[in-house]
Amino acid sequence: MTPDSVPVPRLDVRFRNIRGQVLIARGEDALELTEAAAFVFRRIDGTRTVRRIGEELAAEYGIGADEAVTDAGDVLTHLAEAGFIGVEAPSS
Repeated sequence: MTPDSVPVPRLDVRFRNIRGQVLIARGEDALELTEAAAFVFRRIDGTRTVRRIGEELAAEYGIGADEAVTDAGDVLTHLAEAGFIGVEAPSS
C-alpha cells in the first residue's frame, strides 16, 4: 500500500462501539481498534487516499504529517491483510 492507494470499505464489515470498545467485525472475525485506528477506519470512503487520511489524522492528533501518513498506512495495511477493507491501486 502506498500513500496514493485508496482504501475501500467492505459492505459486509460492521463497526460497533460496545462499552467503550471499538470493534469491527466481518463474519466470525472481529478486531478491536484503538482510538487512532478507529479514526482512520471511519475515514475509509473509497475516495480518500492513504495520504489524505494520514493528513486528517495529523490534524486531529497534532502529530507530524509524515508520521501520521506512515501510521495510517500501517493501520490500513493491517486491515486489508485481515480482509476488513479493500484497496484500489493509485490512479495514474
